[in-house]
Amino acid sequence: MKAEVPTKWGKEQRGWHLDKTVSISHLLTTLLIVISAITWAMGVDKRISQTEITVKYLSGRQSESSQKVEDLRKEIKYDLRDISKKLDRLIEKQMK
Repeated sequence: MKAEVPTKWGKEQRGWHLDKTVSISHLLTTLLIVISAITWAMGVDKRISQTEITVKYLSGRQSESSQKVEDLRKEIKYDLRDISKKLDRLIEKQMK
């Protein structure tokens, strides 16, 4: 099946061509694509903003948790030292 060139273009017109007219469907499609792209970009911006807020919140929580863990570690360290001193005293009493 061989494609035929429409007669309004003439026999010398084959393949690609340029036309000065713009169809309404082309304009509407282009407008729809632009609106879709803008809507998508706004959605991405909103998600990024929400993610920034979440990251800041989680960072603060992590800092608080790290500080609490450090405080507990120091407390346990002091308690172990105290227990070690008491054990040393008990051992010394046993030795005498």
